[in-house]
Amino acid sequence: MPVKKYKSILFLVLILAFSVLLSQGAGFSLSALAEDFSSSIEGATGWGTTTLAVYWTDSSDSSRIEQIPAKEPFRILSRYSDDMLQVEYNGMTGYVKTDYVLINLPDVEPDIIYNLTNATGSIFTATTERGTVNQKLDLYGTQIYYNGDTAAYYNSDTYSRTAGSRAGKIWNSKLGKYEFAVPILFTAAEKISKARTLALADGYDFKIYDAYRPNTATQLMNTSFNSLYGQTGSALHLAGYNTSFYVASALSAHNIGCAIDLTMVQGSEEAEMPTQMHVLSGDAVLLNYSDTGRTAHELYGQPYDYYEENFANTMTEDARRLCWYMIHSGMTGLGSEWWHYQDQRAYSRNRGFYPNLATWYPCQLCSSTAFGDISSVPDIVTRRAEAVYQLWAAAGFPIVPGDISFTDVTPLDYYYNAVRWAVSTGLLSGSSSSTFSPNDAITRAGFLDMLFRYCGGQAESSVNAAAGQPDPQNGASGENTSGTSVFTDVSPNAWYYDAVQWATGLGITDAAAGAFSPSGVLTQAQMHLFLTRASAAGIALSQTYL
Repeated sequence: MPVKKYKSILFLVLILAFSVLLSQGAGFSLSALAEDFSSSIEGATGWGTTTLAVYWTDSSDSSRIEQIPAKEPFRILSRYSDDMLQVEYNGMTGYVKTDYVLINLPDVEPDIIYNLTNATGSIFTATTERGTVNQKLDLYGTQIYYNGDTAAYYNSDTYSRTAGSRAGKIWNSKLGKYEFAVPILFTAAEKISKARTLALADGYDFKIYDAYRPNTATQLMNTSFNSLYGQTGSALHLAGYNTSFYVASALSAHNIGCAIDLTMVQGSEEAEMPTQMHVLSGDAVLLNYSDTGRTAHELYGQPYDYYEENFANTMTEDARRLCWYMIHSGMTGLGSEWWHYQDQRAYSRNRGFYPNLATWYPCQLCSSTAFGDISSVPDIVTRRAEAVYQLWAAAGFPIVPGDISFTDVTPLDYYYNAVRWAVSTGLLSGSSSSTFSPNDAITRAGFLDMLFRYCGGQAESSVNAAAGQPDPQNGASGENTSGTSVFTDVSPNAWYYDAVQWATGLGITDAAAGAFSPSGVLTQAQMHLFLTRASAAGIALSQTYL
């Protein structure tokens, strides 16, 4: 072929490529195609938004073999077709339709950062028109951080489990770590995965602050937000929107698991966004208000160009970039919040089922726990933040007053209230006067000492008598009453000596091992073993979190 013809073809290819890039949106290129996440769904937890019919092969087979009640956990085995999943339930294998399935997002996207602040507290605020006052949205009685008292957040009359079963992280056997349960509709999860692939290609990753929440929470938020508006009148900055644009008056997309609140990170740093997360204010609007409205229903199907033409002047480059990723992956934005995106098609198909989920929180029901064998918890390192949070959860999320001033722990961190509890009660101190070092590993001695301090260094005499063990106040294990160490590598002069002796006396540790390895890094398996043995010895700990 002549050289001239080669050049002509190359020129046409370049023109075509340039045209495609222009159509994708200003400033961003489609760096990579989203990977199909079907290969990662094996073993994931699923729930139905309604009663699911289970078929032998597909929906054309009239031989329905089973029904799975709404909210009942099942294991997802594979993707059978575009609209069918192969699942396992009660020892039976069959097929269900994807449209009505919630999947646990961390099971398929484990590397997203999950920081569900509404599971351990709340960070909703609102600003005044002048921007001089940051009003706390009073959801929980007296302050925005309810410190684990979930009774006010999840309707205790309709969901009577302990606080521990309704908040925070659980053991996820598929991932081999403690993680939030994040139910989201399967089709939405697929779009989020696609958007994350686009973000990763540009050096970004996602951080999710909220996903599913029960309708009872939406009602409480709406009442509180309107009460705040009533107190401040026109002082609240709403940028032309009314209050229902910020907090749903009835049904929220979050209530049926098709919406997420997210931001982006580069390394450990969050991207620059118009405001902090969950500022219900005109400062945080995605699109300028107009008479046509900016609800997700009205924005459904609009291309990225439409968003770009109507961006609020507060939008940052990173906020525009996040919007581009989400819109090009099939999600729909919400005009009043830069962080909120939802699968509007899934919303339309499942909105009628939201009463099933109105008071449901899936933490204890998560089949990642039910299907897993806790004895197979792998030996992965336990971080200081994880250790503090897990003991706080096992202790029933005790409420403490006061603040902490560590530069590396913020109210946006899931472990904020746990650290505040541990530090204020003297269970654990910071790594320095200004830092806590949440990501540093904790040692075996460090965790056992924290558990010892939480228990007050003592156990009920009746518990010890029933267990056939001496009073640990006397500093001995079952076979040692001399006050000498029961471990070869634990000196009586060691700062953790009393804790180890106490733990051995209760059977929390095993003196038969000979050595305790106090400076060894605590694994998650060891943390779980210490806590479950402490509970068996009569220490009051939440069974839900053990």
